[in-house]
Amino acid sequence: MTKEKREFLAFRLVFMVLFWIFLKISLLVTAVIALIQWVVQWFQEEPIESLFRFSSSLLKFQSAILAYLTFQSDEKVFPFRDWPDGDA
Repeated sequence: MTKEKREFLAFRLVFMVLFWIFLKISLLVTAVIALIQWVVQWFQEEPIESLFRFSSSLLKFQSAILAYLTFQSDEKVFPFRDWPDGDA
């Protein structure tokens, strides 16, 4: 393995740890959103549209993190690029 490749992988490891932390936090946010949406639908029978759109963008964010962590992509995620669009 070349020195450049080792440096690239060491640098990538730093981002992988950072993105793994982002993923764990986003999963907690997902759980809170799911609970809120469940309670709202229990009483109103309609989800909160803004939370629905945000959870859609959060899903794309989590998917991009998983792609980076599993070497399916070299693209970094938010905050190194724009937040994903929330259109379902």
